[in-house]
Amino acid sequence: MATAQFGRHTHAIMFHHFHDENHPVGQGSISAANFGDMIDWLSERYHLLNANEYFYKFKNNLLDSDDICLTFDDALLCQSAIAAPILKSRNIRAYFFVYSSPFSGTPDFLEIYRHFRNTQFKSIDEFYNHFFRQAAALIGPQYDVALSKYDKNSYLAAFLFYTENDKWFRFLRDEILGKQLYDEVMQLLMTERGFDPTGVMAKLWMNEQNLRDLQADGHTIGLHSYSHPTALHNLDIESQRNEYAKNFHHLSEVLRTPIKSMSHPCGNYNSDTLLVLNQMGIEIGFRSNNSVKTIRSNLEIPREDHANILTAMRQ
Repeated sequence: MATAQFGRHTHAIMFHHFHDENHPVGQGSISAANFGDMIDWLSERYHLLNANEYFYKFKNNLLDSDDICLTFDDALLCQSAIAAPILKSRNIRAYFFVYSSPFSGTPDFLEIYRHFRNTQFKSIDEFYNHFFRQAAALIGPQYDVALSKYDKNSYLAAFLFYTENDKWFRFLRDEILGKQLYDEVMQLLMTERGFDPTGVMAKLWMNEQNLRDLQADGHTIGLHSYSHPTALHNLDIESQRNEYAKNFHHLSEVLRTPIKSMSHPCGNYNSDTLLVLNQMGIEIGFRSNNSVKTIRSNLEIPREDHANILTAMRQ
């Protein structure tokens, strides 16, 4: 029953992927049974608040040290299909943070790439072996330069569930390749495997009616950028402003309600990001990890990844 691993401080729990017979098992995904057990485990150790209750207590400086809430990132269809019915049956209302490009018909390929690497290889490490080989062939000597810059002990140290290959992949993707070269590597691998990305698009994300249904059930919908840049903090302030302005406009049009919440995609942001969001009137925002346990601003509430909760439950 001890909670020392996470500490008695207010934070949120972060979820992404779920699996069932219609949504494939992938790295980090959990089942409906896992999710139900996790809610029970959390409820025994913390005071689980609805999103609107958490927001009210936060705004009025009333949060207790063991108050938590549930959050879901990326507007994934598996969340509305698997997690939402469980939330409804338990009368729990959560935050759902949505990036908008999938609703435009021209999504960023981040989620498609994840589906590809989880379904087209025998293991995630088989994918990584192919990815590293292709990246090295594409950038040549820069690959060895990247290795010399990479500090495996400090890079993404807050994400304890990442393997060494997970971290090296993300370092290459975000710090060395950048979006254009990363897309090129992934397109080469998809061609090599005969994978058609258009065939999976409708299976990955919610549609706008799903968002309205979540809102009608009392959940809070918030921003998560327009295209989900994996290194948003590397964008200039106007590019960041454009990411969030387009996201804000889309959700406002669909939901016809003020948008007051957000979470940082991949946990990446800087002082420009916070300025942009505050100027937009966003009142509460969430980080992607729990390494900074104090709330430094209204837009930096810590979150614990569900993978860490699952590990603690198994101990």
